[in-house]
Amino acid sequence: MGIVNNLHCPKCAHRATSRIEFQCPLCRSILEVEVEIGHLTRADFQAMRQSRDRSIWRWFDFFPVEDRSCIVSLGEGSTPLINARRLGERVGLANLYLKNDTVLPTGSLKDRSNSVGISKAKELGFTTTTVISTGNAAASVAAYSAAAGMNSVVMVPAGTASSKIIQARAYGASVVVIDGNFDLEVAQLYKAAVKEFGWYDCLSSNPYREGKKSYAYELVDQFDEQLPDWLIHPTAGGTGIYAAWKGFNELLSLNLIDRAPRLVVAQSAAAAPIVDAFEKNLAEIVPVVARQTVAESIQVGNPASLGWRALAAVRESRGSAVAVNDRETLEAQYLIGSKAGIFAEPAAATSVAAAIKLRKLSVIGKDDVVVCNLTGHGLKQPESIPITERELQPIAPTLDALREKLRKGDVDV
Repeated sequence: MGIVNNLHCPKCAHRATSRIEFQCPLCRSILEVEVEIGHLTRADFQAMRQSRDRSIWRWFDFFPVEDRSCIVSLGEGSTPLINARRLGERVGLANLYLKNDTVLPTGSLKDRSNSVGISKAKELGFTTTTVISTGNAAASVAAYSAAAGMNSVVMVPAGTASSKIIQARAYGASVVVIDGNFDLEVAQLYKAAVKEFGWYDCLSSNPYREGKKSYAYELVDQFDEQLPDWLIHPTAGGTGIYAAWKGFNELLSLNLIDRAPRLVVAQSAAAAPIVDAFEKNLAEIVPVVARQTVAESIQVGNPASLGWRALAAVRESRGSAVAVNDRETLEAQYLIGSKAGIFAEPAAATSVAAAIKLRKLSVIGKDDVVVCNLTGHGLKQPESIPITERELQPIAPTLDALREKLRKGDVDV
């Protein structure tokens, strides 16, 4: 089982006295959960790899949930690892792989976190969950709460894609749209609501949301222990990069692997505080005011909870951090669709945009093995794909009309 030793502060070593204490009372850092894994052997790990359960819960012993009966799963995990040869040829990478999390139950990587986090909520006896989100987390929290038999309240900023709000509502969530700055007014209201109503907080400040460690376990399994040189991840708050790095370090500590990939944070240039801190060699993240961006799922200017942990993970892995603009993001989204057959939302495409940029800078070699995480489905934000009225103009049902359409270059053949 996932035996939880304690919750402790990674900065000042404070040890929590309560299972629902998420923030250090001394230095205000987010606490970290410590799961006992020292007893696990290579045979145990091989048994996990061979399990008929292909969800993230085949790695149960690595997660901070002790009662299997509390597991809330929708079949998340074991997403395809695709050797994107045509896309790789186009961008100069001979060994480019796409980790396709667009096929997760609610269409985004958030399902990894919320399966574990909400399983823990059930174990701890909570009845209502909540999250503040630009969209993907809202839908995921709502879905897993529904599966767990819990109520959910999701808060989203005004301007969030209606498709994401509709998805959360479809899972039965109470959706609250708030007009205000996401990192300031909306965040302050959210914290006050959690305290006032005693809801279970599903933000990255919740240390139990360790499901993204499964990236490490799945890549070891899918590459048969021959790990890639680089792992590139779209980043807002930093949870994905930090959790993956924690997972790799757990496997290193058990001598199950002998090295880990170099990690890359991919951010939108409109909200890139982790990239800025990396480039300026800062020890801490300096918040920025997030500007409008097509990559709305990672539009976070103040990754206060785990940004510093993501920054540390990049440095410890000898990796990098890259900001890409909207033009680069949309170009990458088009290439992922047209060369690899995957419809990824713009935020997800930042991983490929970052790979392209790092290859042009010769940071990544042409023969390096590169994995780009695709973290959300394009149907989350379909309006990012432009379609003109001319394209939608119907033609007569005749070959002559079709020939004319082809002659005008309106159809690619």
